[in-house]
Amino acid sequence: MSAPGSPAAPSAATAEGSAEPAGATLDASQRAVLELPDGRSAAVLGAPGSGKTTTIVELVAERVLERGYPPESVVVLAASRTAATALRDVLALRLDVPTLGPLARTATSLAFEAVTASAKELGLQRPTLLTGGEQDAILSELIEGHLEEGTGPRWPEEFAPEVLRLRAFRTELREFGMRATEHGLDSTAVRALAIDADRGEWAAAAAVLDEFRDVVDWMAPETGTRLDAAEFAAFAAEAVRGGGGGERIAGLRLVVVDDMQEASESTVVLLRALAERGVSVIAFGDPDVATSAYRGAASDTLGRFASSIGVADALTLVLGRVHRHDAGLRALVAAATQRIGTAAAGRQRAVATEPDAEGAPEPVLVLHAPTPAREAATIARLLRERRLRDGVPWRRMAVVVRSGAAVQPLVKALAVAEVPTRSVLAGRALRDDHAARALLVLVGAAIGERPLDAELAAELLLGPFGGVDRLGLRRLRLALRAEELAAGGIRASNPLLVEALAAPGRFATIDSAPARQAERLALALDRVRRLHDENGSIEELLWSAWESSRVAASWRELSFGTGLTAAEANRNLDGVVALFSAARRFVERATGESAGGFVTEILEAEVPEDSLAPRSVEDAVLIGTPSSVVGLEFDVVVIARLQDGVWPNLRQRGSLLDPDGLVRAARGEGALPLDARKATLDDELRMFALAASRARRQLVLSAVAGDDETPSLFFRLSPPDAPRLDAASAVPLTLRGAVAGLRRTATTPGSPEAPAAIRALRALTLAEVAGADPSSWYGVLEPSTTEPLVDLDDPERPVSVSPSRLEAFEKSPLDWFVDAVSGSTTSTAMGVGTLVHWVLENAADPDAEALWSALESRWPELVFESPWLGERQRRTTRRLVEGLAEYLADFERAGSVVLGREQQFEIEVPPARVRGSIDRVERASDGSVTIVDLKTGRSTPRQADIADHAQLGSYQLAVASGAIEAAGSAAEGGAKLLFVARGVRGRLYREVEQPRFGEDELERLRERVRAAAAGMAAAEFSGLLDAVPFSPGDALRYRIHAVPEVSGDGLLRLDDPDAPDDDDEPAAADEEASP
Repeated sequence: MSAPGSPAAPSAATAEGSAEPAGATLDASQRAVLELPDGRSAAVLGAPGSGKTTTIVELVAERVLERGYPPESVVVLAASRTAATALRDVLALRLDVPTLGPLARTATSLAFEAVTASAKELGLQRPTLLTGGEQDAILSELIEGHLEEGTGPRWPEEFAPEVLRLRAFRTELREFGMRATEHGLDSTAVRALAIDADRGEWAAAAAVLDEFRDVVDWMAPETGTRLDAAEFAAFAAEAVRGGGGGERIAGLRLVVVDDMQEASESTVVLLRALAERGVSVIAFGDPDVATSAYRGAASDTLGRFASSIGVADALTLVLGRVHRHDAGLRALVAAATQRIGTAAAGRQRAVATEPDAEGAPEPVLVLHAPTPAREAATIARLLRERRLRDGVPWRRMAVVVRSGAAVQPLVKALAVAEVPTRSVLAGRALRDDHAARALLVLVGAAIGERPLDAELAAELLLGPFGGVDRLGLRRLRLALRAEELAAGGIRASNPLLVEALAAPGRFATIDSAPARQAERLALALDRVRRLHDENGSIEELLWSAWESSRVAASWRELSFGTGLTAAEANRNLDGVVALFSAARRFVERATGESAGGFVTEILEAEVPEDSLAPRSVEDAVLIGTPSSVVGLEFDVVVIARLQDGVWPNLRQRGSLLDPDGLVRAARGEGALPLDARKATLDDELRMFALAASRARRQLVLSAVAGDDETPSLFFRLSPPDAPRLDAASAVPLTLRGAVAGLRRTATTPGSPEAPAAIRALRALTLAEVAGADPSSWYGVLEPSTTEPLVDLDDPERPVSVSPSRLEAFEKSPLDWFVDAVSGSTTSTAMGVGTLVHWVLENAADPDAEALWSALESRWPELVFESPWLGERQRRTTRRLVEGLAEYLADFERAGSVVLGREQQFEIEVPPARVRGSIDRVERASDGSVTIVDLKTGRSTPRQADIADHAQLGSYQLAVASGAIEAAGSAAEGGAKLLFVARGVRGRLYREVEQPRFGEDELERLRERVRAAAAGMAAAEFSGLLDAVPFSPGDALRYRIHAVPEVSGDGLLRLDDPDAPDDDDEPAAADEEASP
């Protein structure tokens, strides 16, 4: 479809917005189309923007309203459902008469109606569409069976098993079969062509497709007759030639085809059959903007229209004026199309156009950005500028990229910049949609299709319908484990979590938000389970799970916003709607099939379903590929990621199975064209021309120009004097960006713009703009208290000092404080360390197997994110146990004795109270006593530093103070660290010894304890003096607190006495922030 003939004319693009008034002002070439006599077929060539869509609408209106055609005798065929829907709405507004069904549809839709009507006339079962996902699943099973059993056809050597298992190969196989069907080639004909062309892969493909059809036919008694899109078109053409097809086909007088250059061979065959029955065919299009060559569409169909549809007297008309855009944009589009082969046409290129309007924006802009991130940021700023300053609605702007793989990254980047986006890319299977998969998994777990284990329980809780984050899940596990231990049980958190989800009410004893969310999920699982037991359909099960989740209202509210959250909410809603549509189709076509069958089918399907499910409609920028903007127009179009090697992509379109080669062989055309590279460049230019020609007012060509990427040669098509956009860093045109810039200025010492920034922030605060009020900023509020943690003058409140944390405080008081007030974190390594310490405490036999058996008895208490991590940790832990066993064996052989295990102690060193636990107190054969501290980590201190080791020193101080009864009053052997992660000098363990402390060393340690206690009791805590904020190389873990803007240095107040009064002249910053 193309542009209107005048500003008042309707178009598919404007149909997304408000209704247009009836009628349009047509030029002479458009009126010539309307004046065609009844029964005359014609091809109407028109450059992009020459008013093809407007002419179609007025042609249908003239035939119905002026010549008296019944509305059902006219049908318009569009290239896609999106275009058909938009055109249908415009036609309905223009005609304003009752119609029996839609006036605009796709060729596949018309073929489906003809085949089902013929089946009814013949008393046969109504056939249904075999979706791409279903075809892929069947082919996957067939190929896998061939490979496992050593059966199936003989493939050439390059078709290795790894290739045959690829989804991409199955996609080629389906395309190969559909192309053969379109051209009337059965398996016998394909095998004959394979022999003539010496193409063994064609013969093998024919054999697989024969087996595929046998499987589909075998399933027919249960599923009914199943046909793919190409088969529907072939059967429809056959029915039409035989005089069937139903009442609608019998009553047709005129078929109008929009974007005929996108028509596949199956569409051409159907049109030829209709023409043979006397139906007029008037086809509109432009070979210069064809985008479906890879699907078998022939760009010369319009140029050879008479022979294509078999009507010798068909006329060729040309629309002579471009109405969509002015001369500047037309020149760029023409520069692209003039480099393309004419495809048996070409007269449509010589068109008149309007001169550039006075005061209009620059028609073409060029953007070269240093990085993809900067490119996306600059595009976002441009789009927001057009929206805020020029009043262009979001839906009237589009961003086009060459490849579908570039769509989602750009969608996310623009969402971050608060640009609402939408895409029509049929990108992924339902199993890959976050919300759809989560809902499906929930139902599958409830009905037992997927066993509810610990991994699945965590997936459900962390998913969108569980609503628990990882921290909440950890707290939930700890709470369940605590209840288990309190009841005298020993089960780990994993089985407890599974049990609680399977039995509603189990979380009721835990008073926390994660527990309440988990209980809601447990109730949802129970409701679905009960409904399934009552033979509920998959639709009913999904609806029960959806209602129980209670997320519909919140997602809907979020979807009306902007940014990543709104984009995610829209994707989630679209995914859920698509899942319900898939379930409805499943119920309709698979009567008697279990709900579990649907769950398995969707979770295993790799190919997206061709869904008619409605998608969320919002005022948003369209992000898509050239094929997604066929038939649409926009005020502003950005062609992004226009990179060398990406667009144009001159890689030959050849494939393993080469369906185009099959078609050429069937036509007797032989090998590839002489200049295949030129044909590929023509296809790339067509897609570029299509994308560029969608713009009405402005086109932006954008690329990354850096060390690794260079702009495309297509930039040479832009005017030499085209203005360049500045990709340098700039404050984005968002409230968030404006607030951030003002905050930075307001808090910069000595900034002359600070008063104006403060004034602007004051205005934004009064308008309740998020982030503008300094009271909401981190670090700027007054401290909640300046009192010390502990009053050192109160003898009844000593400062608790842990030997293991003494050095941590000395190194960074800030880190120590944050850990102390936020609660220590646990890790798998810490859990393993706890188990190894337990083994040492209870070891009665130094045998490694005995020790390992003891540890394994408690191994289920550990939780791992994945099985392979658990296995890796098991091997590592086994090495620790072996090191421990060797130490204990050596200890026993030396005649040493254990005096005490896990010796708790508490000593007073005013103002401190030192509390700790010693792993072992040992006495050697010579009678000397040694303190032992077990370490399971790999990091060992230097021998030069061991004399000052605070933890060992604290243990020696405890012994000297008489707090360790088993050690007596002195540890003659001093203290040592026992490392079992790695050894030294051929042993599996390593000992690092601290000599016995004398009174001088003990006193120095007491001073360290007193100094640490005084620091721990303070009101302020500093980090490392030499730590550089945000530097990954320093040791300050909580470096964020060292940033002045966070820690509170330099408090900003909007009532600053130096700030201007409200009555002063508003600053420019206020205006920048006001949008």
